[in-house]
Amino acid sequence: MQKQSNKTNKEIEERIRKINGAMALEGMPLTKEEKDILRRCHMGLTTTEKERQKILADCRRIYG
Repeated sequence: MQKQSNKTNKEIEERIRKINGAMALEGMPLTKEEKDILRRCHMGLTTTEKERQKILADCRRIYG
């Protein structure tokens, strides 16, 4: 099931580029995986909360 997005691919890529630029200024450029997550969030395929929960679950599994 794929949701429709009101944003064009060009708009999504521009937002990701800006986010990556801001992160790079802090010495933390985005990885390909992080960009893919942002892309899916902007397209409406997932939410930031769902992705956050996945990361927390992985950390709990690894670090207890």
